[in-house]
Amino acid sequence: MKHVSKSELQTKEIAAKFARKLAGGEFIELVGDLGAGKTVFVRGMVEALGSTARVKSPTFTIMNEYPVQGEHVTKIAHLDLYRFDDESQLSALELEDYINDKTVICVEWPDIFGKSPFEPTHRVTIEHVDVDTREIIVNEL
Repeated sequence: MKHVSKSELQTKEIAAKFARKLAGGEFIELVGDLGAGKTVFVRGMVEALGSTARVKSPTFTIMNEYPVQGEHVTKIAHLDLYRFDDESQLSALELEDYINDKTVICVEWPDIFGKSPFEPTHRVTIEHVDVDTREIIVNEL
C-alpha cells in the first residue's frame, strides 16, 4: 500500500495505523536513505501500541527494545545494520531470543550485505519526494 506523508506527524499516523494491525511475531524491514524517516516510522508504531518510551535511532546502539502494550504485541525490537561489515556479525545480536509471537522486529538497512538475510513479513520503503514529502510503501511479503 502506498502512502504520501508531508510531515513527521503524518508518517507517525501511517505507522500507527499499520501497527494496530500487527498480530505479533512480525519481522519488518525498513528501507530508505539516511534521514528518510525510518526511525520516525518506528516511533509511530511504538506510540500507537501504548508506549511512552523515547524512540531513538539505533545506529550507534545497534538495537533498542521498547516494551509496548498492544493487544497482541508486548515488545518492539528496533535494529540498525548500517554499521555492520558482514553478515557474520548478526550472530552477536542473538535475534533468536526475540523471535516470538509477542515481539515485532524492525530492521533498518536490511540489505546492507547486498541481500537481506532475513525472512521478513513486511517491507516498508520510505523515499524522499522533496524536503518535506515522503512516499511510504508498505508491502506484506
